[in-house]
Amino acid sequence: MTVPMVGKTYRFDMGWLRMRFTFSSSSQGRFVVEEGGGLTPNGHAETVALDLKEIRDDLYLNSWAEACGTTVTHVVDLANATVYSNVTVDGTLYNFVGTITEVTDVPVADRSAVGSGKTERTTEIVLTALRELFAERDLTGVYRYGAEPYARHSPQASDGLEMLRPAAPGLRGSTWDLQRIAAQDDLVFTHSIVHGWAPGPVVIVDIFRLENGRIVEHWDVVQDLVSTGFTASGHPVA
Repeated sequence: MTVPMVGKTYRFDMGWLRMRFTFSSSSQGRFVVEEGGGLTPNGHAETVALDLKEIRDDLYLNSWAEACGTTVTHVVDLANATVYSNVTVDGTLYNFVGTITEVTDVPVADRSAVGSGKTERTTEIVLTALRELFAERDLTGVYRYGAEPYARHSPQASDGLEMLRPAAPGLRGSTWDLQRIAAQDDLVFTHSIVHGWAPGPVVIVDIFRLENGRIVEHWDVVQDLVSTGFTASGHPVA
């Protein structure tokens, strides 16, 4: 079966659930959650085995099971740029209808899903570490995914993994919303909006450098989220 989606990345926009999906082959794909809507953490990425069947020209049935037990079934209607999605999470079935858009300006982190190598591995490590830290509030992940000597380029923070422990209380009640991610070899860049960490929402750009699969260096740039009515260009900060 020749599948026109193979080697391409699409955005499935189903309102409050949005993801980028790369068809690496007819039997394997990789997704990155852009907006999880409470069903799955923003930024969650996973490579999954596909059960992909052609119904007729430009109409496909695509299903997969995720490591957490979530099952997903998509009817992909390429002719009408529409996706019909059934998602089962913890025994509850959710139904969505959304749009399909081919992504041509795919971030480096997604291009690696078609190929392979260092970029994909480093991206997966950073996304997992951020998810466990912000979504699951598990500070022990700092030691699983970081390594000494750990360098921090921030006027408010000192070097060393142990210096991250005081940050834990400040994470309570906060939410992390990943907007964009890119990677190159041992560097991973994330652009996020964090709510509940400061009096108002903040936009954070983080840069992580990895060695031997561990985060060893970190830069960040933080600014308040400003609405379009208060920017000179009229564009939102995020």
